[in-house]
Formats: sequence, C-alpha cells, structure tokens
Amino acid sequence: MRRILAAVIALSAVVVLAGCTGTTSMAPTPVKSTDLTSSDGGFDQHAVVGVVLLAADATPGASSGGVALPDRFREDLTSAGFRPDVRVASATDPAASQASAIRELVRDGAKALLVEAADPDALAGEVQTAHDAGVVVVALGDPLPASGTGGDGISSDYRVQGRDSDAALVGRAVAVVEALQRGTKPTTD
Repeated sequence: MRRILAAVIALSAVVVLAGCTGTTSMAPTPVKSTDLTSSDGGFDQHAVVGVVLLAADATPGASSGGVALPDRFREDLTSAGFRPDVRVASATDPAASQASAIRELVRDGAKALLVEAADPDALAGEVQTAHDAGVVVVALGDPLPASGTGGDGISSDYRVQGRDSDAALVGRAVAVVEALQRGTKPTTD
C-alpha cells in the first residue's frame, strides 16, 4: 500500500511540474508604443535606436558641415549612450528598402525608430507593426500616415521638423530619444 501511495505522489509531482514548464498557445499581449513613455522609466539607455534615412542623406550636403547625416546620427546617438543602427534606403527602390529596414529593426529589438520616409504612405503597415511591437516611431520631416480606419489609425508618435542644418535636426532627434528613454514626453516642433 505504501508503494502505491508513494508512486501516486511521485506521479502527481511530475504532472504538476510538467504543467508549470509547458508552453502556452496564447499570444502575448501587444505593448502600445506609448507605454514606453509611461512612469516605468522608458527604456534602457543602451537600447538600440534605429534610424532609417534616404539615399541622398549618405552624401554630405550644403547644410551638413561636411558630415553625412548617417554618420552624424551614429556619432550623436553613440555619444548619448545609445546603440544606433542606421539604415540608408537604396536609391532604386527607396520605399521598399525603408519598409524592409523598419521590419528588420523591429525584429532586432530597436526601442525607437527615427524615420525620414521616401514615401510615407508606403510605410503605414510597417509603422503599425512597430507600434504593435512597442517601438516608438519618430518621423523626421514629413509626417508618417495613419493606418487603420475610423479614426483609430496609428501614425508616428512624434515628429521632428526642420532641416535648417543636419546638426540641428540630429540634435532635436537625439533630444526626443533621450526624453523617451527617461520616460518623459519629449517636446517637438
């Protein structure tokens, strides 16, 4: 009788432990991108910040001070303590290139995306995907479109306007990311 009782107890323990370590088929609840700026403190200072730019930005322009925009973003975000992942769209199909870059950055764990869109309407689905993953999206220049219907569309969380100089644009964008990292609402143009 004792052996049967011991076997039943051992079998029960195995079943209970197996149930605790099993997987579930339920999908995790998506995080809203605005949750990252709540009182929980934003995100880690050393987080990946994705930057998606146009092909023309790869060459220093008149307002660049001799530094290409991708390099300026890398330098300034690194100086602020972030890990920048800067992607430059191809000149032949910039919209598809940017859509692919956004998907990859979200998949790779970026906490914020700075996007200068070649075709804002072409990125609506990717912006929605980024939001669903809890990524904060900041439009550089032109606003990113809302997706969805009935006024419930998702667009960029913030927008950094102006192109008086590359340094000023990057400075404003980095300030927005720093505010988001601290969990505070950034001031934008």
